[in-house]
Amino acid sequence: MKMKLISQIKADLGINPGGRVQRLFTDTCYKYMDKYVLLAETGNLRGVVDKGIDYITYEMPYAHAQYIGEVHGSPVRNYTTPGTGSYWDKRMVSAEMNDVIKEVQDYVRKRGNR
Repeated sequence: MKMKLISQIKADLGINPGGRVQRLFTDTCYKYMDKYVLLAETGNLRGVVDKGIDYITYEMPYAHAQYIGEVHGSPVRNYTTPGTGSYWDKRMVSAEMNDVIKEVQDYVRKRGNR
């Protein structure tokens, strides 16, 4: 009996680096994380996003300052949209990572049972 290589099994399941599951994980993180990103009065931080296979980058010029919660050396004290704030990825991870993992696991299980 001829066995497939581990790398081929991973590729078939989409769990190889850059594979379907990595893209799904990134997309799912984005879906859950977006509600923690501020809605600005000017500009649209949520709307200007570069989403790759394994990264999400909010691209407005002020994104980094809002992410770290500091503008020109002073802390941001008021995020006007409820639930939003600095370090939005960490907020999502602490609040919803179990849901992200469940979605990804469900996808892998369904793909593996075909």
